[in-house]
Amino acid sequence: MKKIKMGLIGFGGISKGIHVPGYLAHPDKVEITAVCDINPDRLSEAKKKFGLSDSALFTDYIELLNSRLVDAVDIATSNDAHVEIAVAAIEKGLPFSIEKPIGRNLEEAKRLFDLAKAKNAKSFVCFSWRYRAYARLLRDIVKSGELGRLYHIYIRCIKDSGLWKGRRLEWRFDKEKAGSGVLGDLGSHMIDITRFIGEEFDTVFAQSGITVGERQVENGDEVRPVTTDDWCNISATTKNGVPVTINLSRVAKTIPDLMEFEVMGEGGRVKLSYAGTMKLFLSIGKWDTMCKGMHEIVPPESYNADQSLSFINLINGIEDEYTSHIIEGIECQKVLEAASRSIETGRAIRIGEDIL
Repeated sequence: MKKIKMGLIGFGGISKGIHVPGYLAHPDKVEITAVCDINPDRLSEAKKKFGLSDSALFTDYIELLNSRLVDAVDIATSNDAHVEIAVAAIEKGLPFSIEKPIGRNLEEAKRLFDLAKAKNAKSFVCFSWRYRAYARLLRDIVKSGELGRLYHIYIRCIKDSGLWKGRRLEWRFDKEKAGSGVLGDLGSHMIDITRFIGEEFDTVFAQSGITVGERQVENGDEVRPVTTDDWCNISATTKNGVPVTINLSRVAKTIPDLMEFEVMGEGGRVKLSYAGTMKLFLSIGKWDTMCKGMHEIVPPESYNADQSLSFINLINGIEDEYTSHIIEGIECQKVLEAASRSIETGRAIRIGEDIL
């Protein structure tokens, strides 16, 4: 297996918290050789963390792509820059990993998808939940058929991050840069898990709103309007006729981070829960014995996975059924687009009919 020279484009919270630890855990397989960020403080931090020279630090991603210092790039920028950077990486023949959602809307995401397909580019989308052992076990339980015919999927992904004291008008609160708020930020993951367990979306109805209407700009005293959703509720059906309810919020006061993904079927139910600690609960059997409640199960070690390692493996030609290609990103984007159009029009939107 070739040791990959990795370039980071965007060295913010998601890169430091999720991507980089994965790369550093596999020093025999990958080395971070260049970093690009528009924030000079982040570049100084990267220089120390990775032992880089000034010649490996960039504020312009084109210069990094032209540097010949990297074999692949990891794109973790604001949403408005995802597509243009990935397109440039494809033109340079470099494999890329990209944060979700892949674009601000379906039109620009499809532009990237079409180019990646035409160039046969190695592309990877960071749907991080599918690389968690508990989500993989949930998937296998559903796909095993033990739940029988599925009756409901209930999802809650809520947190209080939009209520942090003093939080300013960063790019996530700006529709021009983000495309949407919690719909794209949190909803992307929940949509992907639903597809991950084998259910494709068919019809989507959504509502959303802004709770904190204005914020102080990042570098100044001026106050401007927030233009992305703080909450979003989605009522959908899958192609198999399964009803799906998704509640998303960044203004759930006193709840730092909560995710619940519950699947109910004729044979029982399974529930993935995260509130600082990941847990999985299962109840399978005849309905008249369900009153005994659910029991907790723990995934075997064989379910352990790493998102960053999966990207490295993809570059080296090693894939499996879990690998998140660009097609996963575009299918997710179709659902986001349907939800956005539903919010605008006040009606249900059909994927495949209204959204191609």
